[in-house]
Amino acid sequence: MSGYSTIFEDIIFIEGIEPNLKTLEKIECDLSFKIGAQLKNLNDVKRDLATKAHNIGANAILDFKYGQKIRWLAIDDVAYYGSGIAAILSPAKYMEIKERIANR
Repeated sequence: MSGYSTIFEDIIFIEGIEPNLKTLEKIECDLSFKIGAQLKNLNDVKRDLATKAHNIGANAILDFKYGQKIRWLAIDDVAYYGSGIAAILSPAKYMEIKERIANR
């Protein structure tokens, strides 16, 4: 497996590409235009992406990227964003990665 991985709301987030997986579509999250954006954090980004992944039948997000951006001319001046590629891991691969995460 390439890239650091975490699990959030039963979705495995992989900060890299995992070869030979069925990919579904690119998904994105931008919390810039949400009320209280400056109070959001990485978990809010993951929650939004996890919901989107669940809705299309994915159990993983590959090439996961996230960060903060500064918005000029806004009340909430800092906001989080994230993106990745929704994918489907086989049950065996899902459990393998989940165990690897648990054993860190």
